Amino acid sequence: MNLLELLTSFEPHPALAVILGLSIAIYTLGANLAWVARRHWTMRSGRLGRVTLRLSTSRVARVIGEITRWLYYLAFPWATLMLGYTTTRALGIWRMDWLAGIVPVALLALGAGAVMVWVWRPYARTVHPHAIDETGWNWARQIVEAFYQQAHWAFYRSAPILWLGDGYWGTVFGLGLILIEGWSNPSVRAHVEEITRADAPLWSAGLAIVSALVFILTQNTWYCLIVHLILVLVLRGAIGFPRAHPSSEN
Repeated sequence: MNLLELLTSFEPHPALAVILGLSIAIYTLGANLAWVARRHWTMRSGRLGRVTLRLSTSRVARVIGEITRWLYYLAFPWATLMLGYTTTRALGIWRMDWLAGIVPVALLALGAGAVMVWVWRPYARTVHPHAIDETGWNWARQIVEAFYQQAHWAFYRSAPILWLGDGYWGTVFGLGLILIEGWSNPSVRAHVEEITRADAPLWSAGLAIVSALVFILTQNTWYCLIVHLILVLVLRGAIGFPRAHPSSEN
């Protein structure tokens, strides 16, 4: 029996639970190791510290990092789907009723946008220019990241939906897993505790909540992605978040 035959022989629900647990464990371990390494090497000086910094920011390191992120965000849900552990329906990516979801999604997007502007506009004005998206990503990269996040969140929703047999509670359970995973990252916890850096994790949490609400209404991950892109590409600029630090603060 080869590896593929062994994997396909597992019962879907237990196998999906193992893979989901492995995904959370990988994220938690990777985030904590990166946090420890970053704090350790930033406090080191001398030649070794400079070499380590150069290696960690090299082109090869960036390529490896991108491949790793692609595998983590996209390969996990794709593999579970190909192995029959999950379904396109639970993921919300196939045979969707698009017309039935247009009005609810439009109303929810308008409501979410209004709430986010109401919450974030005073924050951006008060804490500006520190409360920003420090990545400096262009619009194309923002779209890629939105795909990553929505694929990841759809995967975390699909397992509870199949276990519970209920789209509403499965989505709520999946949202809880997403928030728990995010909180396991020490960098996220540190940023939340600092008012001038809290916008990034709180903004991501807000997007996850909006995505969950859209999925509960429509069972359609593509609608979740559309709303996500509208909020990221349009609303952040309207709120007043700049894309990078002024040169005097770099």
